[in-house]
Amino acid sequence: MKNAIHRFLNRLGLFVPLLLFFTFSGCDKFHVDETYETKVPIYLTMGDVRSSTFTIVEPKPFESTGKIYLYKDYLFVNEPNKGIHIYNNTNPADPKAIGFLPILGNFDLGIQNDHLYADNIVDLLTFDISDINKPVLIDRQKDVFSVTYKSQTGNRDVITDNDPVSIIAYKDTIVNSTYEETYYPDQKDLVYYDSSTGSYNNSGSGSNNSGSGNQIGIAGSLARFAISSNYLYSIFQDRVKNFTLQNPKSPKYVNEVKLGFGIETLFPYKNSLFVGANNGMHILDISVPTKPVEIATYNHVLACDPVVVNDNYAFVTLRTGTVCGGSQNVLEVVDIKDLKKPKQVKVYDMAHPHGLALSGDFLYLSEGDFGLKSFNVKDVLNIKDNQIQYLDDLKSRDIIAGPKSLIVLGPQSICQFDYSNKANLKQLSCISINDKK
Repeated sequence: MKNAIHRFLNRLGLFVPLLLFFTFSGCDKFHVDETYETKVPIYLTMGDVRSSTFTIVEPKPFESTGKIYLYKDYLFVNEPNKGIHIYNNTNPADPKAIGFLPILGNFDLGIQNDHLYADNIVDLLTFDISDINKPVLIDRQKDVFSVTYKSQTGNRDVITDNDPVSIIAYKDTIVNSTYEETYYPDQKDLVYYDSSTGSYNNSGSGSNNSGSGNQIGIAGSLARFAISSNYLYSIFQDRVKNFTLQNPKSPKYVNEVKLGFGIETLFPYKNSLFVGANNGMHILDISVPTKPVEIATYNHVLACDPVVVNDNYAFVTLRTGTVCGGSQNVLEVVDIKDLKKPKQVKVYDMAHPHGLALSGDFLYLSEGDFGLKSFNVKDVLNIKDNQIQYLDDLKSRDIIAGPKSLIVLGPQSICQFDYSNKANLKQLSCISINDKK
């Protein structure tokens, strides 16, 4: 429990302190008096965040990037924990920055029919983006991404309106501290909160239109949000949460499917949802969207695991050197003709694979610091022999195969390529990123 709370808060980049009390034998008390000068932080509270207007501001430089998303002729790039950069991508050779939508605690997004859905710490926001220059917040679903923990006064959410979520300044202060420490037996798992000082279907994670006539964006393969048949699916901790978009202006929580340890990415395809996890790939039947059901799990060694699929095969990358504890750098091909019985077909060694995208019979694969590769995957038993191109100087993390361009996200740039000739990618443009990792 204690570690789970820390991981949640670290994910959000919050500065919320926790007081941890551990078990000692017996029940001992002692008195403490302290006086000292220190810089005391001034906090932005969750209430402050919820009262924000979320007005788009002038374009700003990137410090880092998270998820990429393409909707109509607009490119959306998440800056983790800070918000979303928006570009007019009508001409991929010359993308024009529109502005930055600041959203604290934002890591993912999805768009359908001019409605942008984004996480805001523990809440789900809905923006009307029919005027892309003036996104308007029209709905907030509170606490749909919150966690609870036990305290002496019972269960409570980690974050409430009065809780601090970010430091905005400091002030010099003389602090007089008087308190009494008490250690209780058999309570080492309790965590106490200190409120006074107070987490189109041709590319990437895709989107499933399912003949509905909806306009749905295209996500990269590292996405944790996915939209299919008027439902929004989102990864939260060990489960996939499901929200109905029948009223697009106000999504409502429907239910969730617990999948266990380390789920990471979502890829909707037809009536299925493929969930990449540290230890495998889960397949959910979403033919009845209100009742998603897990029908199979394909297991692999422990590793980070984005996935893309077509009618017959799933393509999965595994890599080393991550928090997922990976031990292999490979591309796995999984036969999914029988969705209930996925089976490995072939494994190919790679340098350091990250995200990937499919366009027809062509697979584009990010190799991290080792570049970008493309393959003809019509013959899944000979993919390595059918490598088309290798751009070894283009650091890459994720990809979208869009209708106008191949969009490649890397640690230093977001580059777009003309890929009408699959054997010869032609660079159209690059947006610089300050992150040099």
